[in-house]
Amino acid sequence: MQERARQILRSAKMRVTGSRTALVAALLERALPVSMDDAVQICGKSGGDPATIYRNLLALCEAGVLQSVRGVGRREMYELAGDTHDHAHSHAHVSCTRCGRVECVEIDKLPKRPEAPKGWKLNDVSVTVWGLCPKCSE
Repeated sequence: MQERARQILRSAKMRVTGSRTALVAALLERALPVSMDDAVQICGKSGGDPATIYRNLLALCEAGVLQSVRGVGRREMYELAGDTHDHAHSHAHVSCTRCGRVECVEIDKLPKRPEAPKGWKLNDVSVTVWGLCPKCSE
């Protein structure tokens, strides 16, 4: 995973650092959206301190390596974007309305981008399905 992480960083024309490599490798292995706190935990010391991990999450989003995912009642979450991982490009997210857990679900086709209301510029279309996770539905 480390070498794949370095390739992703180089493809995005980002400086390859140990903490960025650790973060991208952890996300490749996890294959689920993660919060800032999750990222600190899964990276361990190799990801750097929490401030470094936060700055790297923002920089990776800006470079298009990561994309943000919104869950209910939780801080922003992050996942690898587009072709940087093995996800099918068309996937949605399922979010638990009780605990905020977010997972990816495969869908055949994302909805078509709607026509923008007057004065709006639309960037993206995302799908979130809301419900209770297995733990919360017990």
